[in-house]
Amino acid sequence: MGGSQSTRKLSVDNENAIQVSQDALERIQAQLAANQAAQPAAPVAPQFVPPQYYESRRQQLDNAAEEAYWARRIEGLKRAHEKINSGMQIEYQKTLKEANDLFELAQKDKIASKLPPCQEEKAKVLQCYSTNPNKSLLCAVLVNNFNECVCNSRVAAVSAS
Repeated sequence: MGGSQSTRKLSVDNENAIQVSQDALERIQAQLAANQAAQPAAPVAPQFVPPQYYESRRQQLDNAAEEAYWARRIEGLKRAHEKINSGMQIEYQKTLKEANDLFELAQKDKIASKLPPCQEEKAKVLQCYSTNPNKSLLCAVLVNNFNECVCNSRVAAVSAS
């Protein structure tokens, strides 16, 4: 059905065809040739093709300019980085000194707080006993004062923590 080619033929008659004589054809060709000879040839603009060494030299100059730009940029960044680093170093040293000062102050407070309490009362009691070796009841008031001091320091220590 659709697998074979059609065997029909179609023919068209062209009634509007123009017949040109050989004389007319030669005159038209002669006129075209004269027109082409009369028109000057369009001048072809010479194109400048730079020599190969020029291109490489120009490329070298461009590369050198770009290298110089980036070298200046890197140097500027290095200077800025060094400036920031020096500021940070100064701040670090200042903070370290402050921390050490605070640490020393805290150590002094710890040492002061580690001293046993009531040293004065203890010294008075010991002196009383050494001056009155056989009369210990004479030192009873000093012993009571020492005992109260110890109790008060214990209460203060417990309430502080």
